[in-house]
Amino acid sequence: MTKQEEILFLLRTYGIRQTWLAKKLGLRKQTLSYLLKESPRLDDDLYKKIKDIVDNYQLELDLFRDVEEDLDLFKEENLRLGVGERIRIFAKRKYNTLKALADALEMKPQQLQEYVSGRREPGTKILRKLLRLGCDINWLLGGAESLESYRVFKLEQELKRNEIALEQIKNALKKLEG
Repeated sequence: MTKQEEILFLLRTYGIRQTWLAKKLGLRKQTLSYLLKESPRLDDDLYKKIKDIVDNYQLELDLFRDVEEDLDLFKEENLRLGVGERIRIFAKRKYNTLKALADALEMKPQQLQEYVSGRREPGTKILRKLLRLGCDINWLLGGAESLESYRVFKLEQELKRNEIALEQIKNALKKLEG
């Protein structure tokens, strides 16, 4: 596999658009397309830079940056989701990013992406780690949450609201002092 083929394969696998990559590289999309599809050879420095960008894309992937969704886990449509989608919801609810959840699980984001995308099912080891992180395994595997999980969910929502309010109060105090 050539360097160009490898890069194109990674872009397809991770769902990265050439337009986004070109912007990151400071190139026009047409230039990047030429380098990846028609150029006889890809420069080693550019290859390494592209690989770094692709790796960082996965490490810093924010699964939810453009998604406004209701995270109420007890709505009927959320109960019909697959395990991967439930892991994604848990990540959003508790960690906000794939990288943060992967770090908490002590795994690479690419590995976690395999579960989120549904290409792999989590085994006992991963399920135990998710349980320790506060994920309701009954909900994760079957869509049914316990009353205790609902209470924890509501408390987490209240905590987030209180943290936002506290931050707003701090900002207001800084303005008054300044």
